[in-house]
Amino acid sequence: MTSKNIYIIHRAMFERNGNQIGFGGIENYIIALARTFQEQNWNCILVQPSKDSFQANVDCLTVVGVRTGLLRGNLKKHALVRWVKQRAEKSNDVIIFATDSYSVGLNGYNAVAIQHGISWDKPRKSRSKPINFIASLVNQIKYFSFIKQYHTLVCVDHNFVNWYRTWADVSINKVHVIYNFYDEKISTDKFNAKWGDSSSEQINLIIARRFVEYRGITFIAPVIQKLLQQHKNLHVTFAGDGPLKANLDNMFSNSDRVVIKQYAAKESFNYHSRHHIAVIPTLGSEGTSLSLIEAMAAGCAVVASNVGGLSNLIIDGFNGHLLIPNQDKFYTTLDMLIKDKTRCKKMALAGLDTVSFPSSKQHWGEQWVKLIRNM
Repeated sequence: MTSKNIYIIHRAMFERNGNQIGFGGIENYIIALARTFQEQNWNCILVQPSKDSFQANVDCLTVVGVRTGLLRGNLKKHALVRWVKQRAEKSNDVIIFATDSYSVGLNGYNAVAIQHGISWDKPRKSRSKPINFIASLVNQIKYFSFIKQYHTLVCVDHNFVNWYRTWADVSINKVHVIYNFYDEKISTDKFNAKWGDSSSEQINLIIARRFVEYRGITFIAPVIQKLLQQHKNLHVTFAGDGPLKANLDNMFSNSDRVVIKQYAAKESFNYHSRHHIAVIPTLGSEGTSLSLIEAMAAGCAVVASNVGGLSNLIIDGFNGHLLIPNQDKFYTTLDMLIKDKTRCKKMALAGLDTVSFPSSKQHWGEQWVKLIRNM
């Protein structure tokens, strides 16, 4: 069988010495893809912009830095595509744009663009309906332009697909939905040990989010303050970093039941597995959130906003709670769950069952391999 080359085009992710400089959800996604392709004996080449050309071998990737000259910003992608077109075999190789916003039209090539979730649904600051309407329309036209006629589109949720079909016909062969994935799943013994049988023991709650406004940190922090006053058995972890960290430090400086810290992505499962409730209070720009999936796989009861791809995974009241991002609604729901640990545990178990197959890394990998083979 002819060896297949998979070219992944992305913004700068590695230095010329092989040190990784980009650490985020998309970067983790790329590494997971490369490892999946390596198992198929496919060569995976990450093509990224660079001040000077270089090549480095990093784990399962060959990293190629392409000199982009005077090109700036998103225009750098054109230099990367030119480099790939000179080397890719049309009939055999595959070109993957790690984000749809970084894609370039490639007629005649096997090209895939990954859409990571609607990002133009963040709350508007203006009170003017005409201004909000025009801004939203401009944003949607911009994102619609990212969808190229000859590309296969992989989406992480159905929310984007439903939006897309309001603008154009959705071809069954062009658009594929592949949910995000978890790396680890809690065992039955550890799940039961975490939840125990006593309704009076400590309840651990985690909010693993980047500390920015659109992730809901500003609106959820006062809710946590109120819950801490009402429930002396409640302990809270804010896991992440960002510009609002100082606000959280000030709000909870006198509380010995609140921990504010940052952990590496590989530690996410261990942190979530020590907590009973996970809160995803995001206000917009959300796909099938890794925070949500990891929390469910770690046996947490989840309370989330009814935003983006979160509604693809949660059935409100069954395997979690899906709420309009409102302080009163989040307070009432969390207060109820903290008081009723039996119900909380039942919901966590339903959530664990929900993501066990569709969001497993094995299933995710199998879908990607099938997609590439069928191109």
